[in-house]
Amino acid sequence: MPGKIANFKDVFVANAQAPAERIEKVEGRPTNAPVTVKVLMKSDNILMLEVHRPKGVRDPTHQHDDHETSCHLIKGTLKLWIGGEEFLAHAGDTWFHPRGVPHWSEAIEDTVQVEVKSPPVKTW
Repeated sequence: MPGKIANFKDVFVANAQAPAERIEKVEGRPTNAPVTVKVLMKSDNILMLEVHRPKGVRDPTHQHDDHETSCHLIKGTLKLWIGGEEFLAHAGDTWFHPRGVPHWSEAIEDTVQVEVKSPPVKTW
């Protein structure tokens, strides 16, 4: 039957049960402090993450040549630099990292964001 899901867990993940990892590198480059990443969902086409950055954490300048990423800020304020332009993101704001475009972010406050990567590539 087309569209039938083999296992219910394939379409639902309770946030409390999503595995969390402390990471200290992005694309092989060190952050200035650890970040927590939770894999919320992964399919053949997307990887959805919840990213927690404490105030003051700055990701190194990096780019993704093998995927694109859409991001949505749930909590806090982030300074963003994407392809030479600077932005200040507040809770509720959304942005995009195209393939091959250098970018970084810095947590002005403690932050929580959701990222969706396509295709699903783990970058840490």
